[in-house]
Amino acid sequence: MDQNLAIIIPAYKGAYLKRTLDSLVQQTNKNFSVYIGDDCSPENLPDIINQYISLLNITYKKFSDNRGKSDLISQWERCLDMIQNEEYFILFSDDDIMEANCVEMFYQALACNHIYDVYHYNIDIIDQHENITKHCNEYPQILSASEFIRLIYTYQIDARMPEFIFRTSHFNETGRFIKFDLAYRSDNATVLVCAEEKGIFSIEKAKVLWRDSGVNISSTYNISTQKRKAIATIDFFNWLEAYYTSKNQTSPLTLKERLLLTITEISSLSPNYPHSELYKLLPLIRQITHSKTILFKSKCCLFLLIHQKRKTRKLIKKLINIFLKSYK
Repeated sequence: MDQNLAIIIPAYKGAYLKRTLDSLVQQTNKNFSVYIGDDCSPENLPDIINQYISLLNITYKKFSDNRGKSDLISQWERCLDMIQNEEYFILFSDDDIMEANCVEMFYQALACNHIYDVYHYNIDIIDQHENITKHCNEYPQILSASEFIRLIYTYQIDARMPEFIFRTSHFNETGRFIKFDLAYRSDNATVLVCAEEKGIFSIEKAKVLWRDSGVNISSTYNISTQKRKAIATIDFFNWLEAYYTSKNQTSPLTLKERLLLTITEISSLSPNYPHSELYKLLPLIRQITHSKTILFKSKCCLFLLIHQKRKTRKLIKKLINIFLKSYK
């Protein structure tokens, strides 16, 4: 049978790779190929991978340079370039797990709902010991791209790249991955663009288990990385506004919501950066460059968030709503 699904694993860490590959061996439908792109890991990943050569249809390549640390999207891109003629692909991880029926349920969904360009698995979050630490809210079975963005940034759903399956041809036609520093928010932007025309179809009765191991980009904390993530957030919301403006459409997030999300992320840097540096980030926000009033109100909101205490949080929230209430 022709392999119609590519499971791509950009690999660097070996700690949980065996468990990831075990979960693929256990799939009840083996109609898939596995592509492992070794990001010049110092670990001996082939020792692990060679145990599965007879069990899975694996293509392995070790790249001569490490890109994931400085340009994660570039690593994703060259791993995507490894695939052959598979009509669909999923960009998985070297530490996540698929439930045993994931591939089977994908093909069942495809048989009845083949028109979509983006398919989705609901997820649970696991720790390093595979204990479930969070049951994430399930998606509606059919979700528009705009509603996807709205639900993420109003904290009603989660989204991570390994839970999405893309139609390869459409993915290439729409420009592939949307690039932000550290690939932070890139998954959200990429799904939005790919799902704009037809929406997202969620696959029932099968989940991806996303591992929060403490070394993921989204869970790693160091001073430099946190500032880069804050700037990537600013870049993402600037991009989001430009994206909808180019289509003569209204953003699913109001200006007030975008400002508050961005300012909150900037304020999270306050324990480790001089406050003067945080205020310098505000002019990177696109709307602020066109309005001194928005800049002034944003500075006020940032000041309040930086200096809030537990006892004053409700008051601070009310004051911020007053400052930003006119921005729809």
